[in-house]
Amino acid sequence: MKETTMTDPLLLDQFLPAWDHEISMSQLFRAPPSEVFDAITNLDLFRLPVARVLLEARALPGRLANAAARRHGETVVPEPPTFRVRDLPARGWIPLGERPGTGLVYGVVGQPWKGTGGSPPQPPVTAETFAAFAEPGFAKLAESTVVTPYGVGGCVLTLESRVVMTDEDSRRRFRRYWQAAGPFIRLMRPTAMRALERQLHHGASRRPVP
Repeated sequence: MKETTMTDPLLLDQFLPAWDHEISMSQLFRAPPSEVFDAITNLDLFRLPVARVLLEARALPGRLANAAARRHGETVVPEPPTFRVRDLPARGWIPLGERPGTGLVYGVVGQPWKGTGGSPPQPPVTAETFAAFAEPGFAKLAESTVVTPYGVGGCVLTLESRVVMTDEDSRRRFRRYWQAAGPFIRLMRPTAMRALERQLHHGASRRPVP
């Protein structure tokens, strides 16, 4: 398997090369890239108190909408009981690209300024149509997880989110949404990084000394 290097083109750039809003964070870990990649993509944010509070609050409008749908006899697809990167497709995100063990990108098209994420575009957006999608009234979001080797036995983990709006009205709506939600969403990455650091340290302390 070919390892990703700092000079390799980003998968994220293939799908969202320009953006209106971006959050990124990188951290060095003294652990093998494959181990860090597996750990971060399977980290359950519901197990982290700060992250769970934020995720529960963001999911409340959708849950109220689901409750109303059930009262009217509509079928509601249950969400997974965990909140991992690997769970995103079950929550409506599109797998855009993956480099096994080193990189993963998911995307979604929606209206995050609306309580339940708004109405999805029709026809549904796919990995093949994501980059070119430009229907007014929507936001395109992409989440990237990249691990690059660093020195002997170490790596740098980069988590990045990009958002681009498809018209000026959507930009105005998203700016209002981001003023309220942005400060809390920015807490997610350092929270996840600290949890991952603890997990990797705990795992390393339990390994037998060669």
